[in-house]
Amino acid sequence: MSSNNSDSLNMDKKSKYRYLGKNVLLFSISSFGSKILSFLFVSFYTSVLTTEQYGTADLVSTTSSLLLFFVTLNISDAVVRFALEKKENQAGIFSYGLKVILTGLLIFAIVLTAFSLINPIEWDWYLYLLLYLTVFANALYQITTYYLRAIDEVKSVAVSGIMNTALTIISNIILLLYLKTGVIGYLSSMIIGSFLSSFYAFTIIVKDKKFNCHILCDNHTKKIMLSYSIPLIFNGVSWWINNSLDRYLLSFFCGVSATGIYAVSSKIPVILQTFQTIFSEAWSLSIVQQFDSEDKDGFFTNMYNLYNAASVLCASGLILFNVLIAKLLFHNGFFEAWQYSSLLVVSTIFGGIAGMIGSVFSAIKKTSIYALSTIISALINTILNLLLIPRYGSLGAAVATLISFIFIWGIRYFYAMKYVKWKINLRRDVFAYFLLVLQLILDHSDNHLYVGQVIIIVVLMTMYRDVIVKIIEMIKRKMLRSK
Repeated sequence: MSSNNSDSLNMDKKSKYRYLGKNVLLFSISSFGSKILSFLFVSFYTSVLTTEQYGTADLVSTTSSLLLFFVTLNISDAVVRFALEKKENQAGIFSYGLKVILTGLLIFAIVLTAFSLINPIEWDWYLYLLLYLTVFANALYQITTYYLRAIDEVKSVAVSGIMNTALTIISNIILLLYLKTGVIGYLSSMIIGSFLSSFYAFTIIVKDKKFNCHILCDNHTKKIMLSYSIPLIFNGVSWWINNSLDRYLLSFFCGVSATGIYAVSSKIPVILQTFQTIFSEAWSLSIVQQFDSEDKDGFFTNMYNLYNAASVLCASGLILFNVLIAKLLFHNGFFEAWQYSSLLVVSTIFGGIAGMIGSVFSAIKKTSIYALSTIISALINTILNLLLIPRYGSLGAAVATLISFIFIWGIRYFYAMKYVKWKINLRRDVFAYFLLVLQLILDHSDNHLYVGQVIIIVVLMTMYRDVIVKIIEMIKRKMLRSK
C-alpha cells in the first residue's frame, strides 16, 4: 500500500473514532440523566411507595413497553435507518412514520376502551388511561428523537433528553412527595417528561430548513420500511419477554409485592445499562454509515473488545458492591432485592453485547436474523420461568433471565461472524464470563467472601490489560488535545 493510501486509511479511521466519540458524548448528555434518575430515585421511590404500589406501577409501565411495538409497528427504527440512507427524502420518511404511529394510536384507543369495559384483569379505570398516555408519549418521543439522530441533530437529542429528565424529576417531587398521589403520580411524571420533551424535538424538526412537509414518501419506500420494521416487532416482543415476562409470572405465582421487589432489583444493573445504552445509540449510527464487512482498519474489532471489557469490569465491580448499594438505596421491605441484582448485572452484559452485535444485522438490513435470535431466547426464557418461578420465586426469574441472555449473545455472535470478520479472543471472553459466574456464587455465600471477589477483579483486569491500556491512552490523548 502506498503512503498516500495509508494516510487516507488512517484519516478515515480517525474520522470514524471522532464521529463515534462525538455521538457518545452527546448521547451521554441525553441518556445519562434519565438512566441515573432511574437509579438514584430508587431510594426515593422505595420510601414513598409500598411494594404493592411499586409493583402495580411497574406492571403498567412494563405493559406499555410491550404494546409500543404493536401500536407503532416499530416504524421509528425504519425511520432512522432509511432517513440515514435516503437523505433526499428524509421529510417524507418522517411524515410516513408519524402517520403510521398516529393510526396505530387511534386503533389502540378503540381496542383499549373496549378492553377496559370488559376489564378481565380488574384494573381501575385510571390505570387504563395512564397506560394509553404512556404509550402515546413514548411513541412520540421515540419517533421525534430517532429522526433527529438521522438528520445529525444529536445535540437536540441531548437537549430533549435533559428536558425529559428534568421534567420527570420535578413532577416526581411534586406528585409523589408533596401531593402523595402514589401510582398515579409515578406514572404521570414519566408521561409529562416524555410528552413535553417530544414536543420540543418536534419543533426542532419543523424548523429545520431542509424539512419540507410537502415531500411525500413513495410507495416503494413505504413497503421496504414496513418490511424492515415488522420483523423487529417479533424481536421487540421477544426482547420484552426476556426482560419483563418474569414480572407477570411473579405477580401470578408470588403476588404483586414480589414483583415490586424484583423490579427494584433491576435498578442496580441500570448503572451498567446507562453506559451500554449511551455507546449503543452512538454505535448504531456509526455502523450503518461506516459498515465494512472486512473490518480492514480493525475499527469494529477494537470497539467490540473495548465494549466487552468495559462491561465485564464494570459488572464485576457492581457485584462486589452489590450489598452495599442495596443497603444505601433499598428501604423498608425492598432490601432483599440485593439477592437478584447481581444475577441481573451479569445478564445485562450479555444483553448489551447482543444488542451491539445485532446492529450488524440492522446495517445489512437482515432484521429477520435479529428477530430469530431473540425469539429463540424468549422461548427458552419462558420455559425456564415457568419451571423456576413456582419453586424459587424471584431468584428463579433472575436465573432464567441470565440463561436466556447468554443464548441470545451466543446465537448472534456466530451469525454475525458470517457477515463481519471480527478478530475477537473468544476463549478469553468466555473465561471472563466464567469468572463472573464464580463471583456470583461468592456474592451469595456467607459473608459474601469479598477477598475472593477482589481476587477475581484483579484477574479480570490482568486479562484485559491491553484494552485498559488503550482506554488510558485514549483519555491521555483527549486531555492533551483539550490543553
